[in-house]
Amino acid sequence: MSKKFPHAMSPIRIGNVVLKNRIVSAPSTMHSMSNGELYPSEDAMAFFEERARAGVGMVTVAGVKVGKDVKDDGAMTAWDVNVPNHRNKMMELVERIHFYGAKASMELIGIFPEGYTVSDGCSIMGWGEGHEITREAMEEFKNDWVDAAEKLAECGFDAILIHSGHSCPLAQFLSPLTNKRTDEYGGSTENRCRYLIEILDAIRARVGKKLLIEVRISGTEFEEGGIDIEEGIRIGERIQDHLDILQVSAGMHNPKWMTWVHPCGFRPKMPNVYVAEAFKKSGKFHVPIVTLGAIDSVDSTEAILADGKADMVTMARSLIADPELIKKCVAGHRDDVTPCIKCMRCHDSTVYGHHFQCSVNPTAGLENSISHLVQPVAQAKKVAVIGGGPAGMKAAMVACDRGHQVTLFEKNSELGGMLHKAGYFSFKYPVKDYMNWLIAQVGKRSIDVRLNTAATADTISGFDAVIVAIGAEPFILPVPGVEQAKIAIDVLGHEETLGNSVIVIGGGQVGCETALHLAKLGKQVTVVEMQSDLAPDASTTGRNELMVEIGREANFTSLTGARCQSVTANSVTYVKDGKEETISADSVILCAGMKPKAQEADAFLNSADEVSEIGDCVRARTVEWATKEAYYAAINL
Repeated sequence: MSKKFPHAMSPIRIGNVVLKNRIVSAPSTMHSMSNGELYPSEDAMAFFEERARAGVGMVTVAGVKVGKDVKDDGAMTAWDVNVPNHRNKMMELVERIHFYGAKASMELIGIFPEGYTVSDGCSIMGWGEGHEITREAMEEFKNDWVDAAEKLAECGFDAILIHSGHSCPLAQFLSPLTNKRTDEYGGSTENRCRYLIEILDAIRARVGKKLLIEVRISGTEFEEGGIDIEEGIRIGERIQDHLDILQVSAGMHNPKWMTWVHPCGFRPKMPNVYVAEAFKKSGKFHVPIVTLGAIDSVDSTEAILADGKADMVTMARSLIADPELIKKCVAGHRDDVTPCIKCMRCHDSTVYGHHFQCSVNPTAGLENSISHLVQPVAQAKKVAVIGGGPAGMKAAMVACDRGHQVTLFEKNSELGGMLHKAGYFSFKYPVKDYMNWLIAQVGKRSIDVRLNTAATADTISGFDAVIVAIGAEPFILPVPGVEQAKIAIDVLGHEETLGNSVIVIGGGQVGCETALHLAKLGKQVTVVEMQSDLAPDASTTGRNELMVEIGREANFTSLTGARCQSVTANSVTYVKDGKEETISADSVILCAGMKPKAQEADAFLNSADEVSEIGDCVRARTVEWATKEAYYAAINL
C-alpha cells in the first residue's frame, strides 16, 4: 500500500478475490481492433495487457457477445465464448493480465434478439423501435447470460461486469421511463428489478463463487419520468444481495444524456461522483460502491475514497491518454500525467477513421506494433522544431526524451499556438489544460526555446533535422465584401468589441463552437452554413454532444443550406433554396475554416538532411493529428 495514497492503493477483498488496489480499468470495446476474429486479436490483447501493466487492480475487458448465434457483422467486435478454440485466446488474455498482478473481468452487454425491447415502442440502444420481449425469449436470453458467465469462469476470468445502465436492454427493465410492462416485470421498483435479479441468481447458481458479479446501473437517468437518484438507490438496494460490486454511473444512451455517460467539456470535472456519493452515504449498502466518469488521477481517487464518496473507481479514457498515470502519481509526479481532453476520439474509433486512437496518446491502438521503437538514440542529432503549437511542442518533447539536442522556435511571445483560442471557450477547458500541460512539459526538458523568433529557411543552419509545425491560417471566403467581416480567431479574447447580435459565417465544428461560446456570453448569434448539417466535421459523439448543447441555447440560431453571396460589416446576403435573402446584425464574423501554410512550410524542405512537415501546415485538422504526426516525426529521427 502506498503511504501517499492509503485509500486508493490499498488492497480490498471482495468474496474470494483480492484486488491489489481500488482502481479498475473500465471496459473499452475494441471494435477497431477486430478484423472479424471471433476471439481477441493480438492488438486487442496488447491493449488490455497494457491496462494491467499500468498498475490497476482489475482490468475489465469488453468484446464477448451474449448469445449462441455469434457472427462477424463486418463492423463490431463479437467474441464467441461458446466455441472451445475461440476461448484459447481469452485464456491467454487472462494470463497476460494476471502476469502483472491484476484481476481480469469481462463486460457483458446483451442485446435482445429479434428486435425486442422491454416494452413496445422502446428504442433499441438509441436506434429503431422494438416490440415487447416475450417471456419465452426472456428465459432464453437469461440462459445465454448464464452460459456466457460459465464459459468465462472456465477461461479463468475473476469477474464479470453486467451492464445494466445507460439504456442497455437490462437497464430498460429497471427504468420506469422505458419499462411499461403490465406483468410482474413492470410497475413497481421490485417488479422492474425482477428480471435482472433472476439473471444474477441464475448466474450465481451456475458459477457459485468462481466469479465476482459486478453490475453497472445508471444511478440517475436525468430524464423526467426515468430513474432519479432516490429511485436509483432503491434499485441498488433491491439488487445488492444478488451481486458483489455495484457500479453507479449516470445518464442514458442517447445524445441528450451521453455527456454524463462519457463526460466531456460541457460537464464539470468528474461530474458523476455525486451520484455514487448519494448511494454510499445513504447507509443502505453493504457491497462496494464504484464511481466512474472521467476520473483523472490517483490523487482524485484518493480524495473520493477518503471522503467516503465511493469504495472504488473505474478509469477508461484517463488510462488511454496516459497508461503511466498510476505510476506517475504514486511516484509523486501528478503534474506529468498526460491529461485526457475528453474529445471522444477513442470512443468513436469505430466510425472515425476505423482505427483506435487518442488525441493526446499517439501510441494508443499501436501497443502491439511500435513499443519497441521507443528507445534512446545511439547518436544525438541537432534538431530544430519550427512552431510552438501542439505539434511542435510534442515533437520537441519526444525528440528531447530520445536524447536529441532540440531547439524550438516560436514567432510569438508564448507557446501554445491555436490551443490558446480554444481556451477562451468555457467548455474547452480540457483542451486548455492539455495546452498548459504541454507548455509545462517543454519547460521541464532541456529544450532551447526561442520565443519571439520567426525562423526562416535562411536563418536555420547547422541542424541535422528540421521539423516544421507552423500551422494554418484562416481561410478567407472569396465573396464580395468579406474583408469587412471580423476573423473569428481575432475576436476571441476581445468579445467586448462585438455588438449584441452576431452572424457567424461557417457552421463547421469550430464555427459552431465559436457561435455557442458567444451565445453563452449573451449575444444573439446566427450561424450561416452552406452544408445541410452543422458541424459535419466533428466526431460522432462530439457532434451529438455539441448539438444537444446548441439545442439548449436560446441565443443560437442556424441557417443551413445557405450559401454566402456577399458580406458587409453588418449583414450577410445568402442564397437558400434558390432564393436570395439578407440578414443583418451588429457584427459579422468569418469562421470558414483554416488553410495550411503549405508554401511557407515548403520553404524549409532543403534546410537540413532530414525535414518533416507535421500538423496543420500539412492539412488543417485536429489535435489528434498534430500529436500523432509529431510523435512519428520525432521517433524516426
